[in-house]
Amino acid sequence: MKTPRLLLVLASTFLLTGCSLGLTKKSSSSEVLNSENNYDKDVTDDITDDGEDNDFDDFVIEDEDVVVPDSYDGTNLTTISSSGNYYYSGTLSAVSITASKGTEIYVFFDGVNVSSTSGIAFSSSRAIILHLVLLNGSNNTVTNDYADENAFHVKGNVLISGEGTLNVESKQKHGLKASKNLYIYDGVTINAKGYEHAITAQALIAKGATINVTTDTKDGIQTECADDTTVFTKDEGYVYLEDVTFTADVKGDGIQADTYVYISGGTYDIKTTGQFVSYSSSNMSTYDLTSDDFKYVKTSSGDYKRVAKDEIHSLSSSYYALANSVKGIKAGVIEYDSNNDDEDDASVTTGDYQIYIAHLAKLTIDSFDDCIHTNYGNTTIENSNLDLSTYDDGIHADYDLKVNNASIGVSKSYEGLEGANVIIDGSETNIIAVSEDDGVNAASDLVSTNNITINNCKLLRVNAAGDGLDANTALYLNGGTVIVEGPGSGNGSLDADSIYFNGGIVFACSTSGMTEKMNATQATFAYQGSTMNTNSVISIYNSNDTSTPLFSYTLKKSCNQLIFSHKDLTVGQTYQIYSGSSSIASINMTSTLTKQGVSGGGGGPGGGGGPGGPGW
Repeated sequence: MKTPRLLLVLASTFLLTGCSLGLTKKSSSSEVLNSENNYDKDVTDDITDDGEDNDFDDFVIEDEDVVVPDSYDGTNLTTISSSGNYYYSGTLSAVSITASKGTEIYVFFDGVNVSSTSGIAFSSSRAIILHLVLLNGSNNTVTNDYADENAFHVKGNVLISGEGTLNVESKQKHGLKASKNLYIYDGVTINAKGYEHAITAQALIAKGATINVTTDTKDGIQTECADDTTVFTKDEGYVYLEDVTFTADVKGDGIQADTYVYISGGTYDIKTTGQFVSYSSSNMSTYDLTSDDFKYVKTSSGDYKRVAKDEIHSLSSSYYALANSVKGIKAGVIEYDSNNDDEDDASVTTGDYQIYIAHLAKLTIDSFDDCIHTNYGNTTIENSNLDLSTYDDGIHADYDLKVNNASIGVSKSYEGLEGANVIIDGSETNIIAVSEDDGVNAASDLVSTNNITINNCKLLRVNAAGDGLDANTALYLNGGTVIVEGPGSGNGSLDADSIYFNGGIVFACSTSGMTEKMNATQATFAYQGSTMNTNSVISIYNSNDTSTPLFSYTLKKSCNQLIFSHKDLTVGQTYQIYSGSSSIASINMTSTLTKQGVSGGGGGPGGGGGPGGPGW
């Protein structure tokens, strides 16, 4: 039997740069993007090959043979007091390791059932190094049902290898706990259930394994730094998953890490379910909530909906909060006890907190809270497929949110994508976002400049009840195809202090006030007038050639305002807007920025971020 052992090398930096990202797509490369069918269909789940190895530079994983001995130092011992090889099968009530600190021990499971009703089922009293080998094809179970005790708790490092299955369940506390690092190797299947956390450790590293977690009250996977950690560290508090098959059905966060989460390849299906509690002083105390947490209302159907902060004028019992965090994947922040009262009362707010998802990872997340959330840090999605649904944000980063050559579908959200700065790039990027508020939002209380920059994408399509693209500072439209259907009233399809049209295709419509402070180096027009109805095909034609549209799109909602930018628009030409077979407007491009039926608006500081660009 060959089972891997792991050599973990942590590099001095976790920024991955300089990768060549070549893709092979399911659809034909000759597919014509500006046909209405391609804009209308769901083009997410589209990344099939990134042309790269799946190892991160920061983690080197080497395989070695684990030799299964012909004989063992002990068989079915209830107490292990020294190093050696120990074999277990059949039924036991408990296993306790009392060996001294630093002892390296090999335990071989071959169809064992360890079940306790009087304490921890499998434990160590000191910080050891445990190699747990699941012999080929074996099904092994460790369970307990005892007050405030974990089912499996080893002080020290735990390395699980082999080709078998480990089932762990605690009916009153955590399922599987390692006080130091937990390593799970290729071929291993872990089914972990906890009344609280299913799996918890200072750090978790898994490659090629299958991990299934369920919980009654807390997180699926939780990694925390040591109690005395008071500064950001790259050596603990993290989750690293490579080519893992992962499922979670939990009442807390699916994956929660103090410092960072790295996901490379694999498939991840995460469902989080939370409890909504109404506003009251009692609930605030019981669940450790603040007034800002009460941001949901109950709908007539009995479901819940988040509302904007400025819509809440006076809190009452009709407002609800989630009783605890139920995010899909969350990173940050380190908390610690600053005054030795056994309560975490301080936090580390500076460091390289981040979530990094890459190398053909496929994620499906259905969560009550944010699907992906980074505190005090960045979120990066590269060459991966994400299918997200939530009451809150699809993806949130307190600092930068970067998307490069990824397919992201947000079918339900309060805000689709949100970061202090949002950067979208990559010719294969497909994003479809449906939101109750902003589709893509650049905003932060931590960063003074909040920009959305779209350098390239195959398609970014937003259907927003709030602003479609909303940047507190500037919106840069430099390339790619961007389709935005904004709100019926109160907001706009595009909203920023300054908006720059520098390239690509932009089709943005709504029925609210026209966006101001627009600047362009690429020809752009804004139209306000006739109502364009839901399901109508809106086409833009050059008046000299009405046989082939420059652009066509089937509206998902009605509008009477349209912003359109395209490299083939030419100053001095006239263009027709058609709704179905009827011409509803004629636009004479008198300048790089032309408006018709649009009032107000002031010139910006210059197109493309430089001086001299036309503005209005």
